[in-house]
Amino acid sequence: MLKKHADALEGVVKAYTRKVEKHVPIHPEYVASVLDELADDDAVFTVDTGMCNVWAARYLTPNGRRRIIGSFSHGSMANALPQAIGAQFTDPNRQVVTLSGDGGFSMLMGDFLTLVQYDLPVKVVVFNNSSLGMVELEMMVAGLPSYGTTNKNPDFAAIARAAGAHGIRVEKPKQLAGALKEAFKHKGPALVDVVTDPNALSIPPKIKADMVTGFALSASKMVLDGGVGKMLQMARSNLRNVPRP
Repeated sequence: MLKKHADALEGVVKAYTRKVEKHVPIHPEYVASVLDELADDDAVFTVDTGMCNVWAARYLTPNGRRRIIGSFSHGSMANALPQAIGAQFTDPNRQVVTLSGDGGFSMLMGDFLTLVQYDLPVKVVVFNNSSLGMVELEMMVAGLPSYGTTNKNPDFAAIARAAGAHGIRVEKPKQLAGALKEAFKHKGPALVDVVTDPNALSIPPKIKADMVTGFALSASKMVLDGGVGKMLQMARSNLRNVPRP
């Protein structure tokens, strides 16, 4: 069973981080993978509801010392930042890192001032794809073209700096590791705003017939409505990373 589990991780999960070091916009899977490599062995991760749940489950390596906190039962949005505040107050010397979606972070952005007010060294990593990714995917699987799921985001790093924290914006993969290292070394609160690919899909481990039917119906509606370009972009972002034997 351990071998099967290892094969699944190395064959399926790693398919999404293979040869994406030059992909722009940055693949969110790549962000989670690099974050897993650089974070402390006893780090506390807080995870926003939505796509960040998926990236955390697939790419954060459990070792018996790390902790992952999320709203896994209730599915409350914008949970990562307030949970990180509580975790950091509980243990001021432990590394606390959020995997924040841009939608969730925007909803409770005011709580970022709490980090500055109390000088809590939480590291906020924003997966900035300018969309409510999980909601959009759920709509497509249900056969609906996405509607009302896109965000017009500001430069979150600039907002962090204006608030008195350390802020870094990352738009290219080669900038990612250096930005995360810089944030982790900073003694106070820090935010890393990573611009990620809005077309990256979270493909489930088991695809059911009704999912395929719904997705095909949604894609057809989008194409008939003039969205051929969006479907091509989605194909380019995902087909090259479909798991290979």
